Amino acid sequence: MKDRILNFGYRILNSRYFSMLFGSYRIVWELAGITRKTAEDAILRKGGNEDAFYLSGKNQAEVFKDLITKDSVVLDLGCGIGRVEMYLAEYCREIHGVDISWSILRLAKDNLKDHKNVFFHRNNGKDLRIFPDNKFDFIFSLLVLQHLEKEDAYIYLEEICRVLEPEGKVFLHFHNLLSDEVFGWFRDYARNKSRHIARARGYTAPEVEKMMISAGFDDLEIIVDGNSIFVTGSKPDKVSDNQDKI
Repeated sequence: MKDRILNFGYRILNSRYFSMLFGSYRIVWELAGITRKTAEDAILRKGGNEDAFYLSGKNQAEVFKDLITKDSVVLDLGCGIGRVEMYLAEYCREIHGVDISWSILRLAKDNLKDHKNVFFHRNNGKDLRIFPDNKFDFIFSLLVLQHLEKEDAYIYLEEICRVLEPEGKVFLHFHNLLSDEVFGWFRDYARNKSRHIARARGYTAPEVEKMMISAGFDDLEIIVDGNSIFVTGSKPDKVSDNQDKI
């Protein structure tokens, strides 16, 4: 009964009307962490059982382990409850998860309490100033950047480049605006005048490419796959003086 009441409260408080009145990234994601179930639902935005939720983290870790070494220091931007960390931790020296929500991070810390090389941090939702320059060898972000205003997402790209080691690698995910489903979300948001702060924003591949290059990345590979755009890239030894002129 307690979980049912909490889940109902989460749906009300996370409605577009509440968000329009009290909209902030932090409020939305603090509410998402009321229970483990609401956190899982908010992250995946679809039905599915708990096993499938964590299996998705295992599958993503299988991809990332080939991009790192045992000595790598890794950052997960928007780590949620740590579903990737629990499988990726054994393949690197350290993995740091950053999120905006204390309630989400509380669940993450509980999930990873037996992993001594996993560290969680709350940031301000605007930048990565809690980390120094050139700290990480590999940075990834999944199901996160599309929930930000595009200007905020771009600032994060610049920050990712700043905290990445020269020749370090990134793996980032965006929603593909040109897919029928994602464009349908955009159309529905427009018609319903929904301005929920955490609504999904779609991107085009050229848009992602231009933002990544301007933020300082090179060696880009962009893959459009259905609703998703996946991009890998690296930080050059020396960021071009022309980067801000693109």
